[in-house]
Amino acid sequence: MSSSTSPLTSSSSSTPVYFTGMSNYAASLNNAINQEVELASLPIQLLQNNVSALTDQANEAQTIAGDFANVQSAVESLTAAASNLLTATVSGNAVATATLGSGATAGSYTLTVSNLGSYSDALSNDGLTTVTDPSSQTIDASSAYTLVVNGVQTAISYAGGNLNGLAQAINVAGAGVEATVVNVGSSSAPDYRLSLQSDQLGPVSMQLNDAANDGGTDLLSSSGTGVPAQYTVNGKQINSSSDTVTLAPGLTLQLTGTSSSAVTVTVAPDATSVGNGLESFVSAYNATMTELGKNRGQGGGALAGESIVYDLTNDLQSLANYTSGSGTIVSLSDLGVTFNDTTGQLSFDQSTFDAATSGQSDALTAFMGSATGGGFLQAATNTMTSALDPTSGELPQEYNSLVSTIQSTNSQITDKQTQVNQLQASLTQQMSAADAVIYSLQQQATEMQDLFQSIQANEMGTANS
Repeated sequence: MSSSTSPLTSSSSSTPVYFTGMSNYAASLNNAINQEVELASLPIQLLQNNVSALTDQANEAQTIAGDFANVQSAVESLTAAASNLLTATVSGNAVATATLGSGATAGSYTLTVSNLGSYSDALSNDGLTTVTDPSSQTIDASSAYTLVVNGVQTAISYAGGNLNGLAQAINVAGAGVEATVVNVGSSSAPDYRLSLQSDQLGPVSMQLNDAANDGGTDLLSSSGTGVPAQYTVNGKQINSSSDTVTLAPGLTLQLTGTSSSAVTVTVAPDATSVGNGLESFVSAYNATMTELGKNRGQGGGALAGESIVYDLTNDLQSLANYTSGSGTIVSLSDLGVTFNDTTGQLSFDQSTFDAATSGQSDALTAFMGSATGGGFLQAATNTMTSALDPTSGELPQEYNSLVSTIQSTNSQITDKQTQVNQLQASLTQQMSAADAVIYSLQQQATEMQDLFQSIQANEMGTANS
């Protein structure tokens, strides 16, 4: 007779075999163990079902959090767009491109670019050591140099013995020039030289001495003297050492070409970026409301019946119906964003937005506000923070609570399973012992029956003789 503390699968029955008995009641004893184990395991199944439901809720909370994050991103983009409604345009983009920064104001400027300018260049002298491999050879054996750019001296220390390293050392020094290595020879007979180009447009003198003072040998010869960029703004001619020029406070131009006639640079209010931001907000809002809607009503999703679904829905709807102040723009509907009471979705009408914002930049700015300065944007920012803040946000708190409950329930399952295993082991031991006793009694009964049958046979045999 053998026993086991874990059930084995019987080939003739779906009931697990906890022990192999030898009595006629072994199967009944095994079934008794199975019934007790199944009854004791019922709470585990309920807990496992609970974990499955909680996991679905946690996953759905994360999905909704992702949708809210998209709304938050749209609000942030809208905030950036509303922070400065000014845009800069150039009537001839081939001449210049404009960039706005802090302090820019509306205005119009005439611009003529007569010369884009050029940089000054210098090349290491003829007669120096001919370099055929710049990774192992250099033009001069010195380990200390003095670079002089427009009279300003910079010490260059390099003892690596190769031209590539010397060029890199000059670049690291930040002396106002860019060093490169160029081949002025042929492919079969290379002659690599050190080439310097000024960082500024216009005439820049460059000198490289092969000693730590300016008394050494100059290793450079000028190969081109640069000229400054020349442009005229509102009739005033200006020379510039850079092709990036500041036309007015907060207005920077990148000169890209010359012009024989003036172009116009205009800085003026433009609500296009706000309109684009509102359209993105509407799209993210609708996707979020659709996901929330999946968790409402009979047969709803994993979070059906949970208060957070209704709280978040109300928060978004309050934002969609936001109104503030007085004037020509006091609500999102004034800007073409309308709320559908039946579907709960928003829609955006570009023509309504264009009509409402034309010549109304001050009204638009007042309604939009900022993330911390009132208006729609502060309301939207606060709503998103309330939903998503890692510490106090509704969605992170809901998710963390669900995860904590899942962990606690899994601990309960582990404890219950331990109890079931102990019960199974105890019952198996008891039933095995009972089976052994029963088997012994059955053996005794069989022996006695055999004895009675033998005595009876002997008696019948005696009587017949």
